[in-house]
Amino acid sequence: MENHFVKNISFENFKCFKKLEFDGFKRVNLIGGQNNVGKTSFMEGVNLSVYSEDALKLHTNIRQMIKSRQNDDIDIDFFYNDENVINIKTNNKNVKIIYIKDPSKENRMITTPYFNLIVGYSEFELDIYDFCNDKIIIKDDYHFIHSFKADEEYIASLYGQLTNLGKEDYIDNSLKIFDENIIGIRQIFNNNKVTLKLKLKYREKPVLLSSFGEGINRYIAIICAIWSSKDGYLFIDEIENGIHYTNYPKLWKLIFEISNEANCQVFAATHSKECIEAFNKENKDNDGLYLEFYRNQKTGLINIKDRDNEQLEYALLNNGEFRGE
Repeated sequence: MENHFVKNISFENFKCFKKLEFDGFKRVNLIGGQNNVGKTSFMEGVNLSVYSEDALKLHTNIRQMIKSRQNDDIDIDFFYNDENVINIKTNNKNVKIIYIKDPSKENRMITTPYFNLIVGYSEFELDIYDFCNDKIIIKDDYHFIHSFKADEEYIASLYGQLTNLGKEDYIDNSLKIFDENIIGIRQIFNNNKVTLKLKLKYREKPVLLSSFGEGINRYIAIICAIWSSKDGYLFIDEIENGIHYTNYPKLWKLIFEISNEANCQVFAATHSKECIEAFNKENKDNDGLYLEFYRNQKTGLINIKDRDNEQLEYALLNNGEFRGE
């Protein structure tokens, strides 16, 4: 069941990580720590590795990563300082990204900077202009939920993938846990466009999902995305965004349950103490792991320390360093 899970990983020269290693991931992994210690970058790196079946797909995934946080102008900002070789290794795969800024030093006839992308035995070379080609169609990543609010079209696409798995009743029942006044989701088809509405107990007609707050939208996106990532991986940045702290226990209960049924490994990042507390309380079967990212004061490098259930509970009770503030 869990043979595909990432058990260990090492980074070299990826974004803010000069060198970073960890061994011992579990099915549900929650990442905390202070600001600017690479929580999002870490998930982006794992995502690049697990969803790059070959070097061509690696290029698409890198562009997807850049698109999520940059405008039309492409900035090659995913190398550590001025390094030009990235290595990402897991128990399943080796990924290498090489950026040749001056081909003349490599005894090449060309003068244009280029990339060499390597995934296992698959290799793909392209120059800087092809790498940054804005005509390449970059689709939404349904395996990475970003910190910003998910738009209605994105959620509708996620829900469409869930219906293909026949899990409509599952999400309807899950929504009732979130709000007992919700009966379920309704898909409205109009002019080749799908709109999601919520059927409520006290309203005759379904209500547009967009009229609800960010919390319910994010809740639906997370549930759908786990099923969409069946037998795969899901990454959630700032998981607590828009969700009231009283609903954190319900959210984590569902994440543990659904990820088990869908055989999905989850990586999530948070800044919220209440979110960490809820995670720890729902981690009853020890299927989850809390990872604290921190910067070593002597070396300036980012490291990881993990806390088991008891250690995390002690830290929470004694104001240990476990979240970004």
